[in-house]
Amino acid sequence: MNKLITVLFLLFTINSSAGELTNKQVIKSIGNIHSINFENSASITVYLPDGYKGNYNKYPVMYVMDGERYFLNAIAYQKTLVWQEQSPDFIVVGINIEKKKRRELLGNKSQDFIKIFEHQIVNYVQKNYRTNDMSLYFGWQLAGGFALDLFSMRPNLIDAYFLASSTRFTRERLDNVTQVLKSKNTVPEFLYYTLGEVESWTVRSHKVLAEILGDNTKENLKWKFHLSTDDNHYTTPLDAINKGLTQYFKGYSPIRFYSIKEFEDFGGLNALKTHYKNRGQHFNISTEIHDDTIHYLLNQSINDNEFEAFNMFVKEFDGFIAENNYSIGFIMKFGEFYVSNGEVQKAIDYYKSELSKNPDSEELQTAVNRLTSNTKG
Repeated sequence: MNKLITVLFLLFTINSSAGELTNKQVIKSIGNIHSINFENSASITVYLPDGYKGNYNKYPVMYVMDGERYFLNAIAYQKTLVWQEQSPDFIVVGINIEKKKRRELLGNKSQDFIKIFEHQIVNYVQKNYRTNDMSLYFGWQLAGGFALDLFSMRPNLIDAYFLASSTRFTRERLDNVTQVLKSKNTVPEFLYYTLGEVESWTVRSHKVLAEILGDNTKENLKWKFHLSTDDNHYTTPLDAINKGLTQYFKGYSPIRFYSIKEFEDFGGLNALKTHYKNRGQHFNISTEIHDDTIHYLLNQSINDNEFEAFNMFVKEFDGFIAENNYSIGFIMKFGEFYVSNGEVQKAIDYYKSELSKNPDSEELQTAVNRLTSNTKG
């Protein structure tokens, strides 16, 4: 732990020009981290996801204001959930502003920092890293108020906002949000902001923002205001990052149906194909139906004894069962489902096909012998 703290301290105090990209340290449990300074007021710390160097993929970017405090939270979120495909990998850019200039740049001189953010930081990241079209922003306290300026003055720059215990939700900023929502301009697609009830000094302005968002609905904008009874000024960032990202990435994880009726009520195969097409286009990933979803459908049709649905899935996803390395238990489950529905020859053919991949399986050989013998008899 001491070594990690030392490394991070060094990363946050590195001085290098914006033209330099220096891999200062590779931390096995975290990933590749670089640090770059911009002018005299801001620096960024960049996290590249696992496998970044080994592929040509393009990634979403999450810009984390007050990176010295919250940079690791965004990394931890994906580290915890990527392996279960509950979250995509994404680049994390921690933005660090000199403490003595933070209040000014995120307040009265926010126009100046918008220019730095857009023309130096965002442009630099897009030029030097493999990014896709999805950009996210996290801001706490003053950076939450600053986010309203970004939202209204650069509505096409950021796709999703995650704000915690924001301050300076001023009348001017709230009016600007109203104006952009009433305009024909495209606006960001997602806003999650949270506040603790104990932060009484700013509850009213947060509720006013909710009223503005509710009264000026935009079709593409989803939003939520969470007024927490448990959190305070210093714990709301955990809520904003964890719950906010979970809601934003809700459509990312492979969809699962817990009954064939649920699948049919969803709209069947056509609706499923549309879902995955939209998912792929939104997250810049494959538009094909996910293998996990196909497996769930096959397994659920057996569990529900829906042989017609099972045959439809086998035909629609031709070769899926054969190409997957199913355990002997699942192989037997599929085969016995054929048998119980009078398709003995299909069961034999399936067992033989799997036996060629598992020649030492006595269970499969016994099943083939048993069914062949019964057929001959």
